[in-house]
Amino acid sequence: MKARAANIAVLSLIAVGGLGCWEQVSPGWFAQMKDQPAVQALEDVQPLDPPADTIPFGGIEPRLEPYTALVAPETMALMNPVKASTASVERGEELYGIYCSVCHGTDGAMLNATVGPRVGAIPLVGIVPTRSDGQLFMKIRYGKPVMPGYPQIPSQDRWHIVNYLRKLIPGS
Repeated sequence: MKARAANIAVLSLIAVGGLGCWEQVSPGWFAQMKDQPAVQALEDVQPLDPPADTIPFGGIEPRLEPYTALVAPETMALMNPVKASTASVERGEELYGIYCSVCHGTDGAMLNATVGPRVGAIPLVGIVPTRSDGQLFMKIRYGKPVMPGYPQIPSQDRWHIVNYLRKLIPGS
C-alpha cells in the first residue's frame, strides 16, 4: 500500500511538472497564445477622413475667406442677434477674460496685458468704436495676421463678447 501511494505521488509530480513544460517537448502540439498574431490598439491605424459633403453634429457656420471676411458685404450687414442684457455682458466679460485679456488687457487699452505688446496686439480703444458688430464678430472668429482666430468659441458666445466690448470701450 505504501509503495502504491509512493508510485502515485511520483507519477503525479511527473504529470504536474510535465504539464508546465509541455511546449518545450513539442511546440507543434497546440498553438500558443503568445505565438498568435495580436492586434494592438491603434497600431498602424491612420485617422479616417470624414465622408465627403458631411457636416459636424449641430451644423456649421458658412465660411468666408479670413482676410476678406472683415470687409465682406455679409459682414457689414451682420446684425447682433443677442440683446445686450446684463447676463449677456457678464458672459462676454467672462469669455473676454479667457480669450482676449491676455493680449488686449482687462481694460481693452493693454495697460495690464500679459503678452499683447510683445506680439503686436493693438489697443481695442481705437478699434471697437469704428467697427460694426458684424466686423467684431468676424474678427473674433477669423482673427487677423497677428491675432489668432477663435472659431472654437460658439457663435452665441462671440456675440456676448461683442456686447461686452460695447460696454467696456467708451464711445462704442
